[in-house]
Amino acid sequence: MNMFKIIKFADLFTLANLASGLISIFLFLNQNYAAGCIFMLAAMVFDFLDGKVAKLTKTQNIFGKELDSLCDIVSFGIAPAVMMFALSRNMALVPLYIIFVCAGSLRLARFNISKIKGFEGMPITVNGVLFPVLYFINAPLLLMHILMAVSAALMISSLKFKKL
Repeated sequence: MNMFKIIKFADLFTLANLASGLISIFLFLNQNYAAGCIFMLAAMVFDFLDGKVAKLTKTQNIFGKELDSLCDIVSFGIAPAVMMFALSRNMALVPLYIIFVCAGSLRLARFNISKIKGFEGMPITVNGVLFPVLYFINAPLLLMHILMAVSAALMISSLKFKKL
């Protein structure tokens, strides 16, 4: 199957989400936390736009939905985990980061097969705003780690969240 026939214009925004998430990870690893948070927020913007562009151009499809989830796990699952590890440098907290990313992956997989309206479990994209905001308000690391655990639990919960 020719990749250039599958990719739609909206998918370029999805890939921009992925690129922003990767850049944020590289910045966190380079201890440039503010810029990393800005790129995580940029990933949020691109994630918002990809859905809007797909609807506007009437090009929503299963390929785009799957691609979106793959990119979201990087930008809103792995990037926040790398951010928190880079800030704490505490190997004892690695299990929390792994649980967080696994919870995000489970949340996205459930979303991709779900037929219900709205969201079951907190959308992983919330993390793309939560962790940059916590960083910019200088939240204590302990609070940030507690909220990471809460976020993981909410993502795999059966709580219903409305689409915005």
